This record gives sequence, C-alpha cells and structure tokens, in this order.
Amino acid sequence: MTDTVWPLTCQPRSMEFYIQTLTAVFTNPYTRVQQVLERAGQRWVCRMEIERGDPVASEIDALLASIRGPAGTVLVPDFRRLWARGDPGSAQLTGGAGRSLTVTGLAGQLLPGDLVQTSTGRMHIVTAAAGPGSATVAIEPPLRETVTVGALVTDAVRCRMRLQTDDAGRNPTRAPRFSRYSLAFAEVLDE
Repeated sequence: MTDTVWPLTCQPRSMEFYIQTLTAVFTNPYTRVQQVLERAGQRWVCRMEIERGDPVASEIDALLASIRGPAGTVLVPDFRRLWARGDPGSAQLTGGAGRSLTVTGLAGQLLPGDLVQTSTGRMHIVTAAAGPGSATVAIEPPLRETVTVGALVTDAVRCRMRLQTDDAGRNPTRAPRFSRYSLAFAEVLDE
C-alpha cells in the first residue's frame, strides 16, 4: 500500500501531536498502593483543526478523499517542529536499538524536542542533548524496526498515520466557501 504524503502547504490552524503511552494501573483497594505496568505500544497521535477557503479547501477535500478514511495511510508532519533546533549538519544515522540511535558527523547538537526519522514513516523525539561529532541519541518511542542507515533526517519528519474515523471529510462550510475540518490520526504500528 502506498502512503499519501501530507503536503507542507496544508498547515492546520491548531494541532496536537504527542506520544500516547500504553499502561495498566492496578490500585489495591485496601492499601491504595498502585502498581503500574508499561506495555509496548506507544504511538504518536495527532489531532488537527484546519480552516481554509478555496482553492486550498478543495485541495484538502481531494487529499482526504485520496487517503480513503482509515483504509489508507498518510505521512503526517508535526507542523510545530518542521526543523531541528539543533544543528545536525550532514550527520549520518548508522544504527540503533531500543531507545537510542547511533549518529556520526553531527556538526552541532541535537536538542531535546528535535524530531528524527529512522525509516520511512517512523518518527522519534530526541529526549536528551547529543553531539557534536559521534553520539548516542536518546529517543522515544523505542525503535520497532531496523533503522535505515544513511543521512539523518531532521527536516519535515513525517509519521505514518491512519485517520481514526470515516467522517474525516466532513467539512462544515460557511460562505464564501470557507471550510472547517477536524481530523484525528494515530500512528500505524506493525501491519
């Protein structure tokens, strides 16, 4: 299945983009002591509100039609963080495991909050400053698959996501053709 690429020109009015954890909490009813179990399955979640007039609204209608609701996948960027704040320069991603990446050739530093892409559609957030030079980069969520060795991608990083409802194309419109969209996405985990 081919991913639809969300264009950088279709920016939302407001956006939520975060890692949703998966935990189980048990509270003992007699002592109120809590046991918390972290489970694998952290995923990126995105909600966006878009308000646009024509011709952009027509482009969004076509984009949502091509995604085909929850049946299709889309590569969504976090519009709040389109570029790394640090200076990765021409860094190379050479490997990774668990919650860390191995990077060489960092011109400056990667800073907490910078986004990196480890393979097509796999987005991770840097959790601690790393660099310059060769570095081990702490990331979340943990890696789920082998990284793609090569140039480190830190600009317009995209996450493979799926729409959460069949009603994504619903667009209340007011004159003169000013449409509003409320979209919800969740990361596609192993298929």
